[in-house]
Amino acid sequence: MPGMIRRRGQNSWQIAVSVGFDPRTGRRVRVWKTVRGTRRDAALALAKLLNEVAHGLPTDPGKTTVAEWLRSWLEIKRSMVCAKTYETYELLVRRYLIPALGRHRLSQLHPYHVQETLSKLLEAGKHPKTVLHVFRTLHAALADAVRQQILGRNVCDLVRPPKVPVRELRVLTEEELQRLLRAAEGTRLRVPVLLAALCGLRRGEVLALRWEDVNLEDGVLYVRRTLEETRSGLAFKEPKTNRFRAVALPPMVVEALREHRRAQAVERLRAGPRWQDHGLVCAARNGVPWRPSNFKRDFEAFVMKNGFEGLTFHMLRHSHASHLIRAGADIKVVASRLGHSTPRLTLDTYGHLLPGAQEDAVRRLMDRLSKVSR
Repeated sequence: MPGMIRRRGQNSWQIAVSVGFDPRTGRRVRVWKTVRGTRRDAALALAKLLNEVAHGLPTDPGKTTVAEWLRSWLEIKRSMVCAKTYETYELLVRRYLIPALGRHRLSQLHPYHVQETLSKLLEAGKHPKTVLHVFRTLHAALADAVRQQILGRNVCDLVRPPKVPVRELRVLTEEELQRLLRAAEGTRLRVPVLLAALCGLRRGEVLALRWEDVNLEDGVLYVRRTLEETRSGLAFKEPKTNRFRAVALPPMVVEALREHRRAQAVERLRAGPRWQDHGLVCAARNGVPWRPSNFKRDFEAFVMKNGFEGLTFHMLRHSHASHLIRAGADIKVVASRLGHSTPRLTLDTYGHLLPGAQEDAVRRLMDRLSKVSR
């Protein structure tokens, strides 16, 4: 029986649920609880207890440690988030949170414990951005405990998260961009560079793009998925923010894609039966998906060979957005082109580049002051 109810007194009941077997003795392990009220109350409590056990939730929150809750939380999140996000959660929990806070009872976790952990990580030389990710992971785990009424409050709400230094985005000048495009001609990186620098695609979106997503007659491509690499392998998934989008192609990119399709057809014929047709625009040798880690290595080698010190592939996307805004493009158009969830995100990232933004703000301030002084 998965659960049982037995009377203890006139208005008292015991409920029990099996949670498996003791690996040392082989005996069944049960969780017992006392319920006061009617048999119906006991039956409702039993149903709740069975649900908690089925979902890996702690059956006695008062005795649950932070480590126990974090492990249960990871199991819950496994099917709720993408594989890459789960890997990040699992790494931060295993490497930082459980060693530092796991021994504390969940109900007795204090803001001081969290603040001390963050401070020690910073003192140990961990990057503030890493420490911030640790904090946000713990905050999310405790927030779920509050929602499930395992905790009464989230102590992270009373903790000051670390400040991450704002790093100025590097943007290629028009001259640098022209030199980059010339350097990429005749290489496998030409089309990926064009799609990032002139269309604003992310690396995973470039590597997941299929020919069926490209309409060269109308000069438009559709971002419908992205390529993700995790410890378990490669996987295609919906793009970031789950937003499909259409991206208009500059004539230079249309022509480059036509040339690339012809070259890929020749490569396919030469490969013969070795070619694995995934329909990808930017494939590795023999048509297989281009692993993001291998692509990163190939791009870094290209950068070093051509003297673009410090350039990352993601900077090409930033450069594209920056040049659009400086050219006077509407911020909503830029947000749509980049696949941002809201124009506010685009404004927060690139708002300082809006042409004449500071001058316009100063002019409006002076106009208001002049009206007051009259």
